[in-house]
Amino acid sequence: MNETEIHKPVLLKEVLEWLPAEEGKIIVDGTLGPGGHTEAFLKRGATVYAFEWNEDTLMIARERLKPYGKRVKIFPLSFTHIREVLDAEGLRADGVLLDLGLSSFLLEQSGRGFSFQRDEPLDMRMSDELKLTASDILNRLPERELVRIFKRGEVPRARALARVICERRKKCRIETTSDLVQLVRDLYRPTPPKEKDLLAVVFQAIRIEVNRELENLETALKEIPEILKPYGRFAVISFHSLEDRLVKNAFKSDERLIVLTKKPITPLPEEIKLNPRARSAKMRVAERRKDQ
Repeated sequence: MNETEIHKPVLLKEVLEWLPAEEGKIIVDGTLGPGGHTEAFLKRGATVYAFEWNEDTLMIARERLKPYGKRVKIFPLSFTHIREVLDAEGLRADGVLLDLGLSSFLLEQSGRGFSFQRDEPLDMRMSDELKLTASDILNRLPERELVRIFKRGEVPRARALARVICERRKKCRIETTSDLVQLVRDLYRPTPPKEKDLLAVVFQAIRIEVNRELENLETALKEIPEILKPYGRFAVISFHSLEDRLVKNAFKSDERLIVLTKKPITPLPEEIKLNPRARSAKMRVAERRKDQ
């Protein structure tokens, strides 16, 4: 089974209801992934400018979207480059989507250590352009920096975890997902199902640091409203409270935008049944004011 067969774009029905993707519209997909949302926009008739900075996922998306020819332009860049690219193209968008979740490919087939359920090298880089891997961070950063990373990621007992990591790496490097999983188990001694939740939070906190995810999101939230047409829409799908809080506050405080979703849009039970990974998804949508 290939990635396009197992990939299920999250909140697809709702995204198509909120973003104008009919013929003649310009949509920016800032997180192309394997191309599920972009393909849906193209089927509606839109022209899509898509951004993806994971090299392997990019290859999958390019192959999938070949039939749509010049109506899709794909850039091997992160969404922090959206404004730069659209300014260079002299364009403004009718809609922008950021889906901040990890694709099934990255979790299950990339071999980069995103999942605690596989024994893989602790890499966690979305792109090879990034210098520091997760292993580098765990083995090199001073204890105070590890505390900062885990506190920001809302990891319980952040100081204790940082201390244990620093003690462990004196004896041997922390190289694989299994090394980290065992370290967490030894410290917390969690019981199922709490163990999965705890491991997910720890891995997430490290991944956020490796890829500078929150800093990149803050940049996008400031810059993307500038490339929207009047009444253009900006939708963000987040998967944890750190992201959702940033989106909520940015939309609310930005004078260029009108918030269209007072509460986040969440998946229906039918979608969660078909795609359990969608259960934590939250989508917020804002619209560019005419006079800003």
